[in-house]
Parts: sequence; C-alpha cells; structure tokens
Amino acid sequence: MKESPFLKTFLGIAKEQFGDERVSNKANLFYQITLNENCKPTVDFEDPKRGNSAFQTDLCIFHEKDTNRPMVVIEFKTKITTHDILTYSNKAGKHKKIYPALRYGLLVSDMSSIPKRFFLHNENLDFFYCAKDFKDNNEKMRSFVKVLINREINESKKLEKVHFENKKYDTFSTKMELKYGRDFNR
Repeated sequence: MKESPFLKTFLGIAKEQFGDERVSNKANLFYQITLNENCKPTVDFEDPKRGNSAFQTDLCIFHEKDTNRPMVVIEFKTKITTHDILTYSNKAGKHKKIYPALRYGLLVSDMSSIPKRFFLHNENLDFFYCAKDFKDNNEKMRSFVKVLINREINESKKLEKVHFENKKYDTFSTKMELKYGRDFNR
C-alpha cells in the first residue's frame, strides 16, 4: 500500500523533533509471546517480525534510552470506519498486554471531527485526533506533532512508574479531553 503524504510529513517532523533513532515507521511490535514445549520463547525479542507474533505499526516513538521499548504508537487513516475502530482498538489492546506503558491512538487526516461510533466501539485506544483543519498548515503541523507526541510520552512515563516502580498510590482518575478548534501554537 502506498504511504500517505500526510504520514510522510508527520514522520519527517517527528524525526526532526525527536530523533531518527526514536521514531520509526513500520515498527513491528509483539502482540503475544508464547513458549514452546521446552518453555522457551518462540520469538526473537531483539527482532520482532510481522506475522510472527508481531503487528506492524504506522508510527512508533520509542523510549529515549531503550529503542526496544515503545512508548507511543500512532496509526494513520484518511477516514475512519467502524471496522477500523474495532480493529485498531483490538490491536491496541493486544500490544498493551505486552507493553503496559504503551500509549496507542489514531490520527485521521481527512476528517474534522471524531464520529460518535468511536465512543461506542473503542475499548483500548488512548487518543484520537482529526487533522483535516490544519494538516496543510506547516506551522500548525509542526506544533501539533510536538504537542501530541510530548503529551503521549508524558502519559507513557506515568504508566511506566505504575508498572515498573515499587510505589503505592491512593488516587487514580481517567481524564477525557474533548476539544474542537485547537490552537497548538500556545
């Protein structure tokens, strides 16, 4: 399938802002890890392969100190269908079982608003952005890429603390952020 010009633009800006080594197009991430009859892993942890317990992602941001540890995945679509929502929500859920600090979402280039069916069918996606209203504005795109990736990296870091540090918490809340007409230059 031909890569969309929007994905190429986003990828170029992301690599420029976050570094080539952290930003990957078509990264393969595990969705399951199985053991053989001798209780040995059936996958190569250093080289996940699509079709061998790994799904390919459109764009992945890896940890700054560990390029095997994904922090943010963004799947790109021009428009979204119910089938896409169900498929990517399922895919996100499978990846998150392996990578518990992973943030996973959709970026749709040719829509101005999120369809209500997303809220009905989504179970595992962490974010959804529509880019139609600013995708052709280079200044807004640059700002958008930085804001989106930094926001999701920060959320991933919070999840890392929960899963990998020996701390106790007494409060948890999920915040839903709904906006229209964003200004990413603030």
